Amino acid sequence: MVNRRARTACSIAALGIMAGAAIAVHALAIATARSEDPALLGPGSKALLAVLFGFLLVLACRHLAMLVLATSEQWTNARAAAELPSEPLVSVIVPAFNEGAMIRAVLESLLALDYPNFEVLVIDDGSSDETFVRALPFQRRRPQIECRVLAKPNGGKFDALNHGIAHARGEIVVCIDGDSILHRDALKHCVAHFADPRIGAVAGNVRVANRGTAWSALQALEYIAGYGLNKRAQSFARVVTIVPGPLGAFRKTALSAVNGYEGDTFAEDFDLTVKLLAAGWHIVYEPRAIVFTEAPERTLELLKQRYRWTRGSLQALRKRRRGFFTPRRAPLRCIALWYLAAEYLALPALHIAAQLIFVLSELFFQLPALMLCWWLQLIVLECAVAAFCVAVEDESPWLIGLAPVFRVFYMVVLDVARLLAALEEFAAVGMNMEAFFIFLSHLVLFLSLSTVVFAFGAYAALALRRRRPHARRRETTPVTLIRRYVGDPHD
Repeated sequence: MVNRRARTACSIAALGIMAGAAIAVHALAIATARSEDPALLGPGSKALLAVLFGFLLVLACRHLAMLVLATSEQWTNARAAAELPSEPLVSVIVPAFNEGAMIRAVLESLLALDYPNFEVLVIDDGSSDETFVRALPFQRRRPQIECRVLAKPNGGKFDALNHGIAHARGEIVVCIDGDSILHRDALKHCVAHFADPRIGAVAGNVRVANRGTAWSALQALEYIAGYGLNKRAQSFARVVTIVPGPLGAFRKTALSAVNGYEGDTFAEDFDLTVKLLAAGWHIVYEPRAIVFTEAPERTLELLKQRYRWTRGSLQALRKRRRGFFTPRRAPLRCIALWYLAAEYLALPALHIAAQLIFVLSELFFQLPALMLCWWLQLIVLECAVAAFCVAVEDESPWLIGLAPVFRVFYMVVLDVARLLAALEEFAAVGMNMEAFFIFLSHLVLFLSLSTVVFAFGAYAALALRRRRPHARRRETTPVTLIRRYVGDPHD
């Protein structure tokens, strides 16, 4: 692992690169804007360009704020994670439903943890495969570590976690998924934060284990440049908004105070996190507590996962909507909730609109230089953020090369899916397979309509270009330049 000073130096360098590159490309955009034909820059094209560069401004401000807060977090909360005077008992809860293929590897990683005082509780949630049979031998694998395998009827992940919490003996409860592989040092880094009595939960650092497909490789970048960066920035204010399912550590008294997990949303992890924030607990992020998880490798699996996440998160936000309007009681929590609402609704809508306007502007107004500069600025921003995250997370540098595809393709697909899922949630469409297929049909309809619009725009642009007289073609003689920018001297 790269030491903290090296990571901080890399992060500061990434900030400088992003600022310098953004200024350079923006200067190029201004210069090229002056070279475009003023006749093409009518009110319509100016309005579209205002939306495009307005989106860039919002994105740049967001990225800059995240990078500054994440860099500051390395110097504050990272130092605050002191060693505990003792090693409190930690209960690691593993809810498992049909995890027979992974349960052995998960338990092997738990028994290898570098922490002297913990127990493991495997909750078999009515599995129909060999999960219980394969987990049972681990009860006697290491006498110094108590491992209990408890079976119960199927009741869902939230019910399995609550069942484990009820049987946990530790002061600190660590909840993981049935396919989570923990790094050897993950537990001790999480536990160190609980020396502060105000800390109610610690979020782990989730990494993608399988990176053999295009979808999973893009998710690997998303987990460090999206979720990881957000959590670092939020941790500076101790208001991390999502304690992830693959690894989350909780103070047991905090869980008892908010009555544990609830099953009325499809994002029980997010719902519990918001409840803890509403109760006044601080939540931080521990980047050294690394956990590996399996990411969806197929398009349908990825869309199904994000559909469930989006609807579940919006359900949780709707439950806690009073927190949006209590800035005096908890200003940071209020800001965090509004930020989440913007991330799930406003930013996806703005991103999709900007991409559509980008294509339509090129088709109708033929401003290739400006469009190229807009696209370059977008890519520079994403590459700079990716470079920062790769440096501080000590990740593979080749992930930086995925940044252009990540922004112009991957995030567009996810944002379209997110908006459609949000519309279905607001329309109160039931959460079942029928609703998911309705969601897919809406996605296909949106893509089909977009194709029709682009085709019509291309046809209209070609028709306008054919009707445009040859005299309006650009010339670069001194006389035409004077007439273009000063006016005809004979008038």
